Amino acid sequence: MYSRVITILLLCFLAIGCNRLPPKPEGLPLLYPCKITVTFGGETIDGVRVSLVSTDPDCKWKSGGSTNKNGVAEIRTSFAYPGAPKGKFTIAFDKIEDCFGNTLEEMTPISLIPLKYRPDKSTEIVEIKEGKNEFTFTLDGGKERLPIPKGVKVESKQQ
Repeated sequence: MYSRVITILLLCFLAIGCNRLPPKPEGLPLLYPCKITVTFGGETIDGVRVSLVSTDPDCKWKSGGSTNKNGVAEIRTSFAYPGAPKGKFTIAFDKIEDCFGNTLEEMTPISLIPLKYRPDKSTEIVEIKEGKNEFTFTLDGGKERLPIPKGVKVESKQQ
């Protein structure tokens, strides 16, 4: 009986401890709730990585999330804290499918979201303000193979 009580108490402490966020890092700004809905080809899409890249070069905080089955990403900062800091952000979208094959070209991953939405190319801007922030983005285009990194030599197939 005594061991059961100890086990139950230990499990309660673990459950409570696992639900807490790590201590807030020094300098973390106020965060505001942010939800981003993504549609592609007229339908919601799950598993899309959504990244907010601050237009302020002094902002060191990373914010983002992944869409669920309803196409909604709940944005978090530093992967843990709900919300995003106030400011303007370039928003990028990414969903990659790994490929297998016999050559580097065949094994190069495919982006299921067009490359124009990647962080280095996106022109989509959002402004996070005080209060709730909800945005919907309708993406268009088709699958694209990721570029092979510069400096990697690709040998073509012999025919």
